[in-house]
Amino acid sequence: MASPRRAVEARASDLEELLQMVRRDLLLREEAPSGSWIEESVQELRSGARPGWFLPLEGGGGLAFYRRRGPHGYGHVHTGPGATGVDRAHRLATTLLDSLPDELASIDLGFTGLSDVAEKELVARLATRPGSTVIARSAMERALSAADGRGPPEPPSGFVRVAVRDVTLEALADLDFRAFRGTTDELLIGGGPSEYLRSIESLLSGQLGRFLDEASTALLEGDPPRLVGALLTAERNTRRAIFLDLMTDPERRRRGLGRFLLAWGLRALWALGYQSVRLWVTESNVAALRLYESVGFVPGTRATIYRWDRVSGSPQAHAPR
Repeated sequence: MASPRRAVEARASDLEELLQMVRRDLLLREEAPSGSWIEESVQELRSGARPGWFLPLEGGGGLAFYRRRGPHGYGHVHTGPGATGVDRAHRLATTLLDSLPDELASIDLGFTGLSDVAEKELVARLATRPGSTVIARSAMERALSAADGRGPPEPPSGFVRVAVRDVTLEALADLDFRAFRGTTDELLIGGGPSEYLRSIESLLSGQLGRFLDEASTALLEGDPPRLVGALLTAERNTRRAIFLDLMTDPERRRRGLGRFLLAWGLRALWALGYQSVRLWVTESNVAALRLYESVGFVPGTRATIYRWDRVSGSPQAHAPR
């Protein structure tokens, strides 16, 4: 099998076709990037601004690339159809990991183009590297019904509901950071509060779908008020919405904040005319899984994120020889 070649050597038409495949598969998971992502990605891959490697379309095709933000990387591996998909994906992922600069501390990789069984095989191979973590995630679905529109739910005693835009981005980022600190979910954002601020800004600006202010809300407590909970929601299409982020203060758990935010969001979406809603949850977050199941969400699509953290004392991404 041919070795992956740098994307700077690829024809623009081949990169565009491979990126179309990536976007198509992400669209099936309702995670497709919007706007001119394909055109911008082709330019960045061919110029070297975004490191990438490819395998020719004639052999089934494949593409691996990543973007760097500070000491962290966020990448993707895609392979086209064919019996050698796992081998091609493994070769691409290995090439990417072995080429990471020493100053990059970690990287998250997502995958498309493989069946669930093939993706598990690929991740099992990669997981033999020191510093590997496998993060399994589920997309949970829930249909909306007239029952969701009955009577506005009341916030738990001592808490006040306000619009998300009435809360500062810094307060949202701080709550998000504290809510997921020390959990597997923290690996998906990485870094400190500044990374959470960047993530919140991207959500509210509509980078993962048109942000729905009408179905997003926040909870305050005390005087002066302190942000203790928030729900961020976006539109995926005219019939389906997505809960992007549900965050609650870890010091206020088991007081019904998450359940209230979900009930309020479901009522708002029903009033707006949506038929269903989706959310993503990390499978190791048992408490969140139980909460979502208790209000009617059922598991659907699964996806795996492979996380690699540089092992202290080892300058290479691959296992020592």
